[in-house]
Amino acid sequence: MRVLKDGTVRYKKAAIKAAEWMQQDPLPMRSFKKRQEVYVFTGAAWEKGSVVFSDRKSTSVWLARKQKTARVCDNRNIKLPEER
Repeated sequence: MRVLKDGTVRYKKAAIKAAEWMQQDPLPMRSFKKRQEVYVFTGAAWEKGSVVFSDRKSTSVWLARKQKTARVCDNRNIKLPEER
């Protein structure tokens, strides 16, 4: 956020984009194909992974860098590469 000399407020584009992303519903989950490349928010950063299993309530993703499977139950914590 930036306040200009005339008193108007100007927000950064990334902040607006992040706020719009968080406005979507957490459920139902989007459907993904097996082995589709996705990004998962793990609490500290977005990790690259591939889909192992997907249904309406959750998606399981194999995170190659961490060598473990993550289960995502919130639609806002998973993104396709073109959405980043």
